[in-house]
Parts: sequence; C-alpha cells; structure tokens
Amino acid sequence: MMHHEDQSVSIQAEQSVLGGLIVNNEAIDRCVDLEARHFYRQDHQIIFAEIQRQIAAGKRVDAVTIFEKLGDSVEDCFRYCVQMQSSAVSAVNIGRHAAIVRDKADKRALAAIAIEAQELAASHNDAAFCVDLVAGKLQALTERKTLMEPRLIGDTMVDYLTMIENRLAGLHKPIPTGYTHFDELMGGGLERGTLTVVAGRPGMGKTAFGLGIARNVAIDGMSSAMLSMEMSAAQVNDRNMAAIGKIPLGWLRSPKDTPNDATYWTSLSYAANKAQSLKMWIDEQAGMNMIELRAKVRKIKRKSGLDLLVIDQLSFIQGGDGDQEWQRIGQYTRAIIEVAKSLDIAVVLLAQLNRKCEERTNKRPIMSDLAQSGSIEQDASNIVFLYRDIVYNDNTPEPELAEIISMKQRQGVPGKIGMRYNGTHTVFEDLPYRWSPKPAEAESTPNKQRRGFN
Repeated sequence: MMHHEDQSVSIQAEQSVLGGLIVNNEAIDRCVDLEARHFYRQDHQIIFAEIQRQIAAGKRVDAVTIFEKLGDSVEDCFRYCVQMQSSAVSAVNIGRHAAIVRDKADKRALAAIAIEAQELAASHNDAAFCVDLVAGKLQALTERKTLMEPRLIGDTMVDYLTMIENRLAGLHKPIPTGYTHFDELMGGGLERGTLTVVAGRPGMGKTAFGLGIARNVAIDGMSSAMLSMEMSAAQVNDRNMAAIGKIPLGWLRSPKDTPNDATYWTSLSYAANKAQSLKMWIDEQAGMNMIELRAKVRKIKRKSGLDLLVIDQLSFIQGGDGDQEWQRIGQYTRAIIEVAKSLDIAVVLLAQLNRKCEERTNKRPIMSDLAQSGSIEQDASNIVFLYRDIVYNDNTPEPELAEIISMKQRQGVPGKIGMRYNGTHTVFEDLPYRWSPKPAEAESTPNKQRRGFN
C-alpha cells in the first residue's frame, strides 16, 4: 500500500474511507459532503463512484461486487479492495477520515486557484475581471452541503406555534408593496427570505414597477434598496420626484416655462423634502458581480436595517462560472436567495423576457418566454409578468391598463390583476375598480382565434 503523504494528499485517509464503506455500506450516510472528485488517486475516484452507484441502487457492496464492475478499469482491483477492507476493520472513524479527504481536496483546489490567479494576473484582462473570476472560484470552494436532521412533526410544533403568535402580534407579516390589489394577489405582500421575479419585454414598465415597490416600502417607514444597473441615481430620482410630487417626468428632464411652472417647483420642493426622510438606498454601479452585490447589501443591512432589495436587472450581473447562460443564471438566483435568507429580506429581481411572445398573435407572456427559465422557475417563490397592450396595439380599448400576471406563487394561487400605468409620472397605480380579464384574454393557447388582438 502507498503511504506517501504531503499537506495536500492523504492516501491513507482515502483508503480508510473506501475500506470502511466496504465493511459497512450504511456508513455512506456519514460521507454526505464527499464526492468522487475529492479523491486524489484516480483508482480511488472510480472505486468511490462505483460504491455510491451500487448503494444508491440498493445493492450490497463488497470487494466482489466492485471487482465485477471494475475488474477491467482498476488494476489488481479485487486484491486492493480486500486489502483496504482488512486494514479498515471498522467504519467507526469514517466521518473523520472523510473530512480529511475533503480538506486535502480543498487544499489542492486552493493551490490550483493560486496558479490560475498568477496566470490571470499576467494576462491582458482587467484586474476587476480577474478578481471576480478568482473570487467566484473561492466562493464555490467554501460551499458545503448542510445535512439537517429530520424532525418528527410533533417536535416542530413549539416553533410553529411561536411563529403563529408572532404573526398574530404582527411580527411575521409579509412586506406590503403599497399596491393594494397586488398585495392581495401576493397573499398580503412579499415574504422575507424569498425571491420574486418581475419580468417583461422592454417598455412594459419593469423598472417603474420595481422602483415603485422600493419607494412605497420606504414611504411606509421600512428600509429598501434599489440596485440600478440600468439607470443613474439622477434618473432614479427623476422618477421618484415625478411619482411623489405628481410632476410630469418631461418637465423634470427639461424644466421650462409652462403655465404650471410655479406649481411644479412647489411640488418638487415638497417631494425632495419627503425623499430626504426616506430610508431608501440607491446604487448605480454598472456591471456589478455577486461578490460586490453581497457586500453592498450586507453593509446597508448593518447601517440602517433592510427590508426589501430590488435588483434591476438580471442580465446586467457579471461573473458566474458556468459555461452556459442557464448555469450562470442558476448561480445568480441561488446566491440571491442565500442573501435573502441570511439577511431576512424580500428580494425583487427584474428580468427581461425573450422575443418569443412577440411572434404570437396573443403577445401576453407565458413561462417559456423567461429566457433560460429553468433555474429561475425553480428558485423564485413568485414569478410575475407585466403586460401593457398599448405597447403592441395603438387602438387598445384601455390604453392605460397594465396587466400584472402572476405565473407562479409558492404560497398562493396564481392569477391576474389590472393596474393603471401613468406614463406622465411613470408610475403604476391601483385601479379604482376590480379589473378582471375578458374571456378571450384569459385563453392561453396561442393558436386559438382571438377577438381584438390581431
């Protein structure tokens, strides 16, 4: 048996894990954080993967069953497995040995990242790009599977009833968005620790909707943050002043003599004064990566507390380690949910839909329009689409109507509400009546004949 050791390899620990698993198959439960790639020797990787496969298939694993499958690919397989089994004797210390194997694997990975960092530093890439890439790899290295012990439902009752009491006392209520009908649709508002995706084609008002929620939450006395990777702080403030002071956005962009000039200046003074008291944070950094995003949000939480985070928008976040877009998006959404849970905040993520809906007769979005929607669909607690018919149809009967389409709700029933989009002030407003879609609009099959949407 090979016993050469250095600080990044422990062949002995690898052999102890494999031998312990052959002695006691049930000990696999104590190796949850271990994968085949963590083993240094290739034959150990192959043997561990085969043991995992056979145990997962419900088979009893021993030196013979391993040899039957790996006799051709692992040299002297049967004798080696018997040798590891006899030297392990029992699986008592398998958890400690598995931790050593994982620790050594992490050290080897760290050394590889250090070499890659040196190569990147010598490349022509920007320093910011290099740092982000290395930081992403280091972040992945720190991630661990956490194994929670199953609990009897009776044992969870004390925690559950405490939560009910807190709800009764108003301590565990959702965060209201300030849009009455939308809050009803969302079961009272946005839950802390969750991700809500608001998606739409360009021109549908995603930013106005997200900014409106952030503003309403701050006006309600809570704290909100808007990470605006599309607009500058000045543009965000244009919209805030227009909404709070009921001032036309066009006038704010080029103040000029108009009959209402004096009124607008008075309104601007009122709006600016009100905005100064709001706990609403704006960050206009373009091309932000997840490491920076995390750091910024944690800083806000420390300084003033934070209830709601709005990110505008998904496609502007940089970094990620996957080869394909859906892998990178999956990394973003999981990282954002981790931020939501660890900081106990609600997160609203604005995202752009692909062009597929514009090829259909009825251009209302459906779930598959959410670009690379697999990971978003899985990770988000709520998915909401915005649709304004006026964007496609000049002669639409209700030009100011905006449809808010809930496609997925983890805690409720998906549905559809109507709101008014006020273009002068670029704000969404509650309708004075309860709107419901006409039967033709409610149909979801794109090929059916529709009235009024040609």
